[in-house]
Amino acid sequence: MLLCTLEVFFACFGVAIIFQSAAAMAMQGINFASWHLLFAVLMVGSNMLLIYKGIRREFNPVVVTPAIIIAYAAYLTYPFAAQVGGISVIPWCTYFGLYGLLTPLTLGTVSQAVGHIIGFPLALLISIFGASAKTGIKFYFDEVIPHVLLLLIFSIMLTFLFSVARYYADNSDVLYTETLSAQLQFNRSKDKSVSLQEFDKLVHDNVMAALLDASRVEGPIADRTRALARRAITVIEDETNRVSPEGISTFQSLTEQIAVGVAPWNSRLRFVEDGGSNLPKADPDSEIPHAAARAFTHAVTEAVSNSARHSGTRTTQISVRTEMRRAANSSRSDEARPYIFCTVSDRGAGFDMKNLDLRRMGVRVSMIRSMEEAGGKVTIKSAPDRGTVVVVQWPGEK
Repeated sequence: MLLCTLEVFFACFGVAIIFQSAAAMAMQGINFASWHLLFAVLMVGSNMLLIYKGIRREFNPVVVTPAIIIAYAAYLTYPFAAQVGGISVIPWCTYFGLYGLLTPLTLGTVSQAVGHIIGFPLALLISIFGASAKTGIKFYFDEVIPHVLLLLIFSIMLTFLFSVARYYADNSDVLYTETLSAQLQFNRSKDKSVSLQEFDKLVHDNVMAALLDASRVEGPIADRTRALARRAITVIEDETNRVSPEGISTFQSLTEQIAVGVAPWNSRLRFVEDGGSNLPKADPDSEIPHAAARAFTHAVTEAVSNSARHSGTRTTQISVRTEMRRAANSSRSDEARPYIFCTVSDRGAGFDMKNLDLRRMGVRVSMIRSMEEAGGKVTIKSAPDRGTVVVVQWPGEK
């Protein structure tokens, strides 16, 4: 989402630079060959494409890469376009470097951006010196230095502001996970408190009814008293099983929990049928421990959330399938057991798996480790510009 917003911002910024350049040409006159205006046309086309992709919430490195090429090419080719007879050798494209920062700020690191902060003013100086050498027009440092310093200062400001935004966006995973965990813990505590209150009320109503009835009967306990006592015991057993954290869920109820968990992202989700297996489907009433079902739902929710925030696409695909099969490391004599899989995928920006920081809470705690502790497994496949696929399964296999 941040990168898409940045696309729109730089597109608007590019339009402002075009207007500034037009104003500079109006003041100085056109003292260069008209073919150099090709870079203005290229910037306008790049701006339109950025706005289109940004509004559609799609980020593609191919779209932002031309920005840096346009900027450097405009600077370095200007001396060839400069013509004798002008009143100044200051290029009309002086501030194109600000637009060129789009590429290192989105695709590179801060250190790479810093390199271009220095590179663009140097390219501007080369452009000025080259134009002066070709045309013979003298320049004065008190005229050149302000333009170079402004380009340098604005570049530093842009890089600083974006670096701060990028830092908080990258760390939003931790903040989001901590907040989500706290909210889930609060909800579980609240639900548990309500369940205990209902449990106490049921026990009170049934047990006290039996005791009161017994206190009013002389002699042997009446049949009614025994019936009330049996009813109280049954209620206690049923409620204990219901509120117990070690209770049992089913694949059907897990599917319903997943649907509730991903509901905030329904507008971007596309539910598809996963036909990747020819094995028979598992019974919807197949059992899964309550703790595993909770971890499963949390992992799927986190995968969908990450796709919505980082993929740069408008659509995330999700599918749920079940199988009856033997474990991979089992013998043929072993009986088949039920498995459940949920696949969350997108065709977005992706990331390099080698650079995946497993210390990040969103990946390690919320997805991988929690599922492993619950007896399940999370598999993540991704590559830059090739999207991401997350598969959550239970039970897991070593």
